[in-house]
Amino acid sequence: MGIGRVPERIVVIGAGMAGVVCALELMKQGYNVRLLEASSRPGGRIYTMRDQFADGMFCEMGAAFIGAHHFLTLSYAQQVGVQLINLPVPNRSLSYINGRLIIDSPDEPAVWPVSLTAEERILGYAGMLEKYLKPGLKAAGNPFLPGWPTKHAIQLDSMTMEEYLKGQGASSGAIKLFEMGYMQMLGDGIRKVSALHRLLDLTMVSSERNTQTIVGGMDQLPKRLAITIGSNISYGCTVTHIEHSNKEVTIHFNHSGEAYTMCCDRVIVAIPSTVLRTIHFSPPLSKEKNDVIQNQLSTSVTRTVIQSRTRFWHNLSSFTAVNTDLNIGWLLDATFTQTTSRRGLICSYSSGESARELSRAGNYNSAVSEIKQVLPELSYNYEGGTVFSWDHNPYSRGAYAWYKPKQMIRMLPTLSAAQGRIYFAGDNTSLFPGWIEGAISSALRTVDQIISSNTV
Repeated sequence: MGIGRVPERIVVIGAGMAGVVCALELMKQGYNVRLLEASSRPGGRIYTMRDQFADGMFCEMGAAFIGAHHFLTLSYAQQVGVQLINLPVPNRSLSYINGRLIIDSPDEPAVWPVSLTAEERILGYAGMLEKYLKPGLKAAGNPFLPGWPTKHAIQLDSMTMEEYLKGQGASSGAIKLFEMGYMQMLGDGIRKVSALHRLLDLTMVSSERNTQTIVGGMDQLPKRLAITIGSNISYGCTVTHIEHSNKEVTIHFNHSGEAYTMCCDRVIVAIPSTVLRTIHFSPPLSKEKNDVIQNQLSTSVTRTVIQSRTRFWHNLSSFTAVNTDLNIGWLLDATFTQTTSRRGLICSYSSGESARELSRAGNYNSAVSEIKQVLPELSYNYEGGTVFSWDHNPYSRGAYAWYKPKQMIRMLPTLSAAQGRIYFAGDNTSLFPGWIEGAISSALRTVDQIISSNTV
């Protein structure tokens, strides 16, 4: 910043993980930072729901896992001293398909009720994943190396994941199996999403080592980071308008029904494109910048959580997750790390059109009846539940960004580029939307942009 100069005033908009990390790192560098958050809590789409359930149980509505190679996330978790716990690695997987519960394990491979080729039947589910995904994961390349995107990456970005799988020789039966569970959770599923985006996202999950979660709830990470930022955060501040010139930036925001303004040297916008669209810029952002903000897509995610009187599923080969072909999508035991109650929570993680259907229903009855199809014993154990739609959350208006073919490589450089004194952070500006790792990497990139613009 130069000797004897007054510290620059920087306003950060949005106290999700990206905004919180931007604020912290700039404060360490001696900047004068204010963080404005529209809601009443930090963390954004890290949201641990605590008040709806008995016995102190809680459920993650947003980010739930940290991969073994998410080094930035692990480093901040270590800095604030949260305790991590490994997710159990089940020795068998459960799927509910065509009305039947199918158990698949290395000792007893499942007989899948879909038409597969003779080779696919021999390979089994894990073998098919390996055969069909490995070439694509290799072709996607390492986006952190110079020369990326390679011509292979550009080629993958020009097709859907379904087209890629067909090109690898996957049968329609195999594709139906891949349309259940994790592979389906980006955007509107593998028939719509860019193959490059789908494959890059898989690298965030695939690791030989364990995936972890935070003991006592994921929200402890942003909460502890926010405590370090202290009174520099203001909650309940909704930004409406940003005026900018080559000298300064003026932020207009509402707080408890009154209009305020705040002047600063630079602003970091760390909110999703879906919400950024509601802020008025004068002068307007460049046409290219505005186009990507208007057109970036967001995945619909609905989570339905059901409270059960007992954890009856412990007789069910220790159920941690069931992939289903129903609207409820992916079912998981949300309380596997919570041991103080004999009650349990079952969470349905639904995305895309299924998520929109469940949230249109307006109640969780249709979800409950689907969960009962998969786990009939729920009928005797059911104690109530709650449904949460990210589409209807005013601070996110969707869950995480996704790309159709030919969007990712074209949009990303524009999404992450600064414009004058305005900078853009958030997992939607990173290579890994939907991951804390993506949010933090976007924050560190933005902090670098600001520091390097000051040393010129």
